[in-house]
This record gives sequence, structure tokens and C-alpha cells, in this order.
Amino acid sequence: MGVTPVVSVSGLSKRYGATWALRDVGLEIAPGEVLGLIGVNGAGKSTLIKILSGVTRPTGGEIRVDGTPVDLPDPLRAQEAGLQTVHQDIDAGVVSGADVAENLTLDALAPGRSGVFVSRGRTRAAARAIAEAARLDVPLDAPVESLPAGVRQHIVIARVLSRRPRVLILDEPTSALSAAEIRVLVSMVRRLAADGVAVLYVSHRLSEIQEVCDRVAVLRDGAIRRIFARPVEGHRLVEAMLGGEVGALTHEVREGGEPVLRATGLRTRPGLRPLDLTVRAGEVVGVTGLVGSGKTELLEQLYGARPLVSGTLDLDGRPYRPRDPGAAAAAGVAFVAEEREAQAVLPGWSVRAHVTLPRLRDHSRIGLLSRRSESAAARRVIETFGVRGPGPEAEIGALSGGNQQKVVVGRWLDGRCRLVLLDEPFRGVDVGARADIARRIRERAGALGVVIASSDPQEVLQVADRVIVLHDGVRTGEVSAADASAERLAALMAGGADGGGDT
Repeated sequence: MGVTPVVSVSGLSKRYGATWALRDVGLEIAPGEVLGLIGVNGAGKSTLIKILSGVTRPTGGEIRVDGTPVDLPDPLRAQEAGLQTVHQDIDAGVVSGADVAENLTLDALAPGRSGVFVSRGRTRAAARAIAEAARLDVPLDAPVESLPAGVRQHIVIARVLSRRPRVLILDEPTSALSAAEIRVLVSMVRRLAADGVAVLYVSHRLSEIQEVCDRVAVLRDGAIRRIFARPVEGHRLVEAMLGGEVGALTHEVREGGEPVLRATGLRTRPGLRPLDLTVRAGEVVGVTGLVGSGKTELLEQLYGARPLVSGTLDLDGRPYRPRDPGAAAAAGVAFVAEEREAQAVLPGWSVRAHVTLPRLRDHSRIGLLSRRSESAAARRVIETFGVRGPGPEAEIGALSGGNQQKVVVGRWLDGRCRLVLLDEPFRGVDVGARADIARRIRERAGALGVVIASSDPQEVLQVADRVIVLHDGVRTGEVSAADASAERLAALMAGGADGGGDT
């Protein structure tokens, strides 16, 4: 690179039990350089950020700052070494109930830095200097919670810049920002780089990566697979993230029968081009795209967990507009959420209770639950999905992640459903459990309509009959699973047009 990197890592590895989250990662960033870091979910981006932020200790490897090896046992040590991180959750970086001046000067208010008393005048003077240096134009007495997301993030970045960082790590910095706010952030990143700050820019938005980054590193399966110099085409980035291969189909593609769901004029977000969707009985429709493409928003609207932005829905030929998830479930629509631990698993509850939770009425008489009926349902799911564990009465936490997911998916396919919506159903499960779940889904889909969303097209192709691709909330094409190729999917996921019609 011609100059000493501000930060470099070599042989960096992190293992959790038998799983390697990072393997022999080598990376360096020069002064004034913006290095993009991309990868699909589970590629290792978060682990690398946590290590550089001092949140997680690596299993092996070395980190150097200005050529000198450093140890980062905690976030404070990372900050002292000049590595500052702005995390994805904006609200985690501000203090609600405090004004802008107080948020800008949080470091000065820390114990041991401001003495016993804090002068309001000194606070405002320090805050004014920080705001001016970061070109932040906002009233210092404004309550921080009243400000737009972009302004709150600007406050966090301004406070971080007051520490004079050598390296600024931005973790998904635009995930909650509007288009106008994104432009402000991109301009700010360019100014920082011009002033000599090294920036690690982690994002799933390829258009931003292409616009602002000097180089782009691609993480896949915990290792750096490619590093591209600017300019780079979006489809090459996607191909590198996916590995350039699409696995062979392990099932015969089905056309499906009568429509179960017809959706017309849907929008994943206001202002975007509408899309149509038909799901037929007996077929599995895959929805894929990079993180932030609108997959989850689409499924949540179909389930009533998010208000319908626009359009109409028909279920089995009748109008369907669920006001909430309860109404969707009553109509025969099931939903497996993306975050299993946070949205689908109740710690301390048994496998039996998890299986029957969505349909308690089916297992009760005169308001009393039937343990016999619940146990029978749990045994069916255990047997059908090959759940390995102590049995129906075992706590869900006693099962592996893959077996927990079998319970979560299987409970919906055990009862009276017409449409099953699965959001990232293979996340956090091993290859064997993934194959089991995919096979059982196809076996149970005979009279149902099934929609599976995943940011990994290989996972979708393992179970789907046809695949719809989204990019930035817009449908870019549709591919029969039998005709899929790495190049075609990569182009669609990067925003290229396919020319296929909605079906």
C-alpha cells in the first residue's frame, strides 16, 4: 500500500465450541482509506467488529495499530488505541431524556473527567465545539429523542470524532436512515477520509459500498475470500459473497395447483414499485435478496405483523386483509419469524408447550388444555421432523439450535394451515438439520402454499420450486429453481433486471 497501515490484522481467528466464526483473517486499512466489508448473514462480520471493538477476544491472531501490536481486552482499551465503533443500533448510542449538548459531552461527564460538579456553561461550550467540528447543525438544547434517526446518528458520530480516532468502524450505518440522511452520511465519510481517518464501512447496501469505498473485502464462512479495488460491479460482489456456486437441486420442481394466495400491488415500503405474487397449493415459493431487500417486510405484511402498504390480498379466492397476526392465524396463515430465540422460543418451556402454543384451542375442552392431545401433537412433530432430544417434556433449551428450529417449523405444519411463511428458516442450523427441514417442508406442502425467505439463494433453491428476487424493496425478477444459475441470481440480487413477469 506504500504507507504503514493504521490498523492491520493477521491470522485473526475466533472459535465458539466446534464452530469457527473467523478463520485466519488478514486485513489492513491505510490512513484516509475507506474499506468496505460485506458478506451474507453469518459470514463473520459481526465477530470481526466485536474483536476490533474490544467486545470479544480472538482465539488467535494479531492486531496492530500503526505497526505496533495491541491487546484489546475491552472497549475502553480499543478506544484508547484509536479504534472507535458506531454500532448499528442508533438508540444504543444516545441517552434519551438528555439534550443534544449532554449527549455530545457524555465522555466529559464520565466519572473522573469532570470533577464533582458539572458546569452547564462548560457543557454547552464543549458541545458547541464538538458540533462545529463535525458540521452538526442542531439546537443544543433539543431533546435527543425528538430528533430524526439521521440526526441522532450524526450526534453519535460527532461524539466519537471528538475522541480523535485513528480508525472509525461504521456497522450498518444507513440501516435506519432515509435517502437524504444517507447522502449526508456518505458526505461525512468522505470528509473524514480526506482528513486522514481510516474507515471500516460495513454495510449490506452495495450501492453505498460501490460509491464510498476505495476497496471492498468480502467475508464468506469466516474468511476473507476476495478484496476488490474500486470500481467494482455489483454482481461480482454478490458472486463473491455467495461463493459463485449454486448447489444442484435435490428435488423435482412442481408447478402447483390452485392459487392459495393472490397478492396484487404490494409494496415492501412506501413509494416503491408494486409487485404481484401468487402462491399455489403444493408449491414452495422462495424469496431471496441481500439483507435489507424487503423480504421480511413482505412476509410480515402477509401475516398482519406489519400494516399493508398497498395492494390487495386474496386467500383461497376470498378477500384477506389481516389486522394483526391473530387474525392471520385464524385464517390459516402461519409465520416462522427470523429471530428464533427472540421471537419464537420461550426459555424454560417444554417442547410440548412450544408445539401447541399457536393452537391452544385445538387441544382444549371447555377451556381446559388436554395434556394427552398436546403430547400427541408434540410426538407427531418429533417423529415427522426427526427432532433429536429427551422427548416432549424436555425444555426447549435442552435441544440443539437445529432441533429447536425443527420444533418451531414443525408446529405450524402439524395443523390446519393454508399458507406457511418462513423467514430465514435455516439460520443457525447445521447442514444436516437444514436438509431435514427442507425435506419435511416439501413433504407437507401437498395441500398448502409455502413461502420461504432467505438471504442465501442456495438455501432457497434447496427447497423452492421458483424463486423471486428482491433488491432494495423492489422485485427484480423470477427464476424457476430448475433454471437457476449463480450468475443470474447474482445479477438480480445486485439490482439487475430479469425481464420475467409476475406469476
